[in-house]
Amino acid sequence: MRFWDVETGSCLHTLTGHRSTVLCVSYSPKGDKVVTGSYDMTLRLWDASTGSSRAVSSGHCASVMSIQCSPKGDLIVSGSQDNTIRLWDVVTGACRRTLSGHTETVFGVAFSPKGDRIASGSGDDKSVRLWKVDSGECQHILDGHTNWILSVAFSPEGDVVASGSFDKTVRLWEVATGVCRKTLSGHTGGVLTVAYAPDGKQIATGSKDHRVRLWEADTCGCCKILEGHTDWVRKVVYSPQGDQIASASNDKTVRLWDVQTGEYRLTLTGHTNEVWGVTYSANGKLLASGSRDKTVRLWDVSSGECRAVVENFPDYIRCVSWSTSSDPNYLVTGCKDGSVLKWQVLEEDQCRVQLQWSASNGGLTVTGASIQDARGLTSLNKQLLKQRGAIESEQLLRETSKKLITMASVVPKFKKTSEGRDLSTIRQYFNGTTGTTGAIRRPIGNRLIREYSRLLDAK
Repeated sequence: MRFWDVETGSCLHTLTGHRSTVLCVSYSPKGDKVVTGSYDMTLRLWDASTGSSRAVSSGHCASVMSIQCSPKGDLIVSGSQDNTIRLWDVVTGACRRTLSGHTETVFGVAFSPKGDRIASGSGDDKSVRLWKVDSGECQHILDGHTNWILSVAFSPEGDVVASGSFDKTVRLWEVATGVCRKTLSGHTGGVLTVAYAPDGKQIATGSKDHRVRLWEADTCGCCKILEGHTDWVRKVVYSPQGDQIASASNDKTVRLWDVQTGEYRLTLTGHTNEVWGVTYSANGKLLASGSRDKTVRLWDVSSGECRAVVENFPDYIRCVSWSTSSDPNYLVTGCKDGSVLKWQVLEEDQCRVQLQWSASNGGLTVTGASIQDARGLTSLNKQLLKQRGAIESEQLLRETSKKLITMASVVPKFKKTSEGRDLSTIRQYFNGTTGTTGAIRRPIGNRLIREYSRLLDAK
């Protein structure tokens, strides 16, 4: 788990635990806990304020594909590639119940608003199942889809479940009877994502056909077709106020749409690969997106300005989730390398940056950023950061606020010894590389070695 204090972005702590890709992230309703699920077959529960690991939950025998905290915050539900659903105790991390019945991977799970029911959607068995939380009984098996089910969502009232499938349809199911109330047809590609509006009057869907569709929940008619993306739409989310929709796409963009008119307001460009996750802050003023380009971007919703970018993560970002409360305002991201990254976002008109050096990832730097109050920086670290454009005096980022935070990918991961940094390791890192990368590294390495030697002489 990496902690970020973001006015535009700096790493505060690094906590590790998962041994493989983090596939899903969920906040507790009060925002005091974070739960993550991974390819390593475990769930991990974290304290949102301190970042400490509260519990590690083992029991699944394959990847954890989806998770959600219950509305009361006392339970976690997980769906797995082992075809099962498990209920976990938030306090102890113990498995309370295993729900068996699906015959293929469980891609989606969701609690009802009251927390008394669970909906699950599966892959090749093409079914949605409704479960009673108190007894673990399977209340209904909802058959009708003819291909994988990737997304399930309860209506805000909890009386209807929507399921999106690769069969290009969305089905609305009555929770009480298990009857399919309506099949929403119109997409010409598989439906990857389904979301209810906060007031429950509308449903948004995103598809492989590059389109977002808006449906009236009462009549089940398609009221808007939102066109503009040029590749799969992986994620759709409503703003907290319900007046706007954000859609994330494989075309490397995020688009913001007006719910009333169906017109697009802004296209957020900057990612250089597929955008997999998008989430609004609790007050709806900021938007975060995560991408296969190994970056997380923070956007101003009103202007479309990119407020911050952290890039060159070890691997791509699979999921992003914002806390439900705005104080403190936390953003959590899950990376394919197994790391969970937590940001504290302070919304201000102008952004001040504090930087922290991290030996595990090479350090953060930003052109024009202050390193005066940076924590954990040695004199050598500061020299390297200054070479990349950082400054020593405090400065509000006015002219440079649009410049991007970046991982210093050309800075080596130093080998620590009892006496400090190992000079031979530094030489080997820089001089053992050929081609374009070597041409970049070697001049920096020579400067680093000279500076390092000077510091040793000064001692």
